[in-house]
Amino acid sequence: MAKTVKLLFLILFLFSTTLSAENYMQELRSHDKKIATSNDDELLRVHHALKSIYIQSIIKNDISLKKETLKRLVKTASILKLDAAGYSKELATLSKNTNKTIKEQEEIKTKKKAVKKKAVVKKKSTVAPKKEITVIEAVDSPSGYLPRLKSLSNQGDRLKLVFDKKLTLKDIKSFQLKSKKSYREVFDIKAIIPFTPNIKVPSALNDLRIAQYNTKTLRLVFQRDTILKAHISVKDTKIEIFYNSKKHSSKNNKKEKNYIKYEKSLASNKIIVLDAGHGGRDAGAVGSRKEYEKHLVLQIALRTGKILQKRGYKVYYTRTSDKFIKLRNRTKYANQKNADLFLSIHANAARKKTLHGVETFFLSPARSERSKNVAALENKTDMQEMDYFSKQTFLNVFNREKIIAANKLALDVQQGMLNRLKSKYSGIRDGGVREAPFWVLVGAQMPSILIETGYISNKKERKRMFNSHYQDLLAKGIADGIDSYFLKSEY
Repeated sequence: MAKTVKLLFLILFLFSTTLSAENYMQELRSHDKKIATSNDDELLRVHHALKSIYIQSIIKNDISLKKETLKRLVKTASILKLDAAGYSKELATLSKNTNKTIKEQEEIKTKKKAVKKKAVVKKKSTVAPKKEITVIEAVDSPSGYLPRLKSLSNQGDRLKLVFDKKLTLKDIKSFQLKSKKSYREVFDIKAIIPFTPNIKVPSALNDLRIAQYNTKTLRLVFQRDTILKAHISVKDTKIEIFYNSKKHSSKNNKKEKNYIKYEKSLASNKIIVLDAGHGGRDAGAVGSRKEYEKHLVLQIALRTGKILQKRGYKVYYTRTSDKFIKLRNRTKYANQKNADLFLSIHANAARKKTLHGVETFFLSPARSERSKNVAALENKTDMQEMDYFSKQTFLNVFNREKIIAANKLALDVQQGMLNRLKSKYSGIRDGGVREAPFWVLVGAQMPSILIETGYISNKKERKRMFNSHYQDLLAKGIADGIDSYFLKSEY
């Protein structure tokens, strides 16, 4: 069994090099031969490889690749007698949307021909009309049909949103939500928000929220104590929402906040398990003056837990002292607590002493040498734990819904930490969000991520990480990211 699992692990790594869309399509065609001739064990490996390609189709937003991969996933799952309901449903939806898109494209071509014909007729007697040309270019834009948010800024009495395409008032819907304690105005815009915004909450509002509500809707929520309807102005690619059309009293004239306020009511039923990496006989990374990673990450985990508890979350720790815990027991503990999220906190190290930066990882086959190296460093202490996982457990490790959720969580936590640290310190480097096969995350039945809070091998960053103020900022940033993740799930 151990050999089988290790072989599967090795195969996953073989797919870790970056490939183009054409490379992936060639890979799919090569798998077709194996599907027709392989035995169950070989077919299981093919099924695993297809999952890896499926993840890349999501990351690359390649609809064609996703569709072709899903067809093969359904087929291999059916042969292996695995549950393929999720893949089948997604494939059906994708095919339906594709047919709809083809019809839309045909309608666009018809309109384009009509517009061109009209432009040619007018050209005989007058100057060629620019409007018709502009319409054609907008229709044929390769970036898709929905506008994407380029920037979001606070202009003092309004929010200014700039998109990469034109919008009209028809693209915006708004409604109000009233309660005894608050008043909310909700604005739904037919657009996409491709980044996590860092915007101050204006003093005229109690709260400001913005997130991708669904695949076609950007949702923006104003919250305040009193009813004061906002006004909207739309001009080409710009939308301005005036939230302060009347002078607000001195009671509301509070100091502006840098971070989104979060409701305890939403956090009250959420369970978070925090895992301080290493411990006991496993010291983790060691600094030049014998500073141990196991002590550092425990301090950060405990600070993060206190902040989360104040915000209404229920928090559990895998360890609260210098104690060694096997990797499998960490996620097992999170599963026993029915946790909503599992976060493992670590500090990085490298031979190159100049390397520094904050990084966040989610469980997936590694896509780069750097990710593999970091994973190898964190996995080395307890590699024998791989024997614990059966084929079926291994097969469920890369569940696509869990990977997508973990990716979103990682993005929010990474941005939360950067926002906090950059507000007080200079030279903070964004190491990014990455995929890697960390064994401490294997087996978790909830979205789980691993945070590398910085490089203990870097003199400057090591000194900062052992500073209590710096640790507080890291902890608050992690909590902000968790807030943001649940906020987007709610709205």
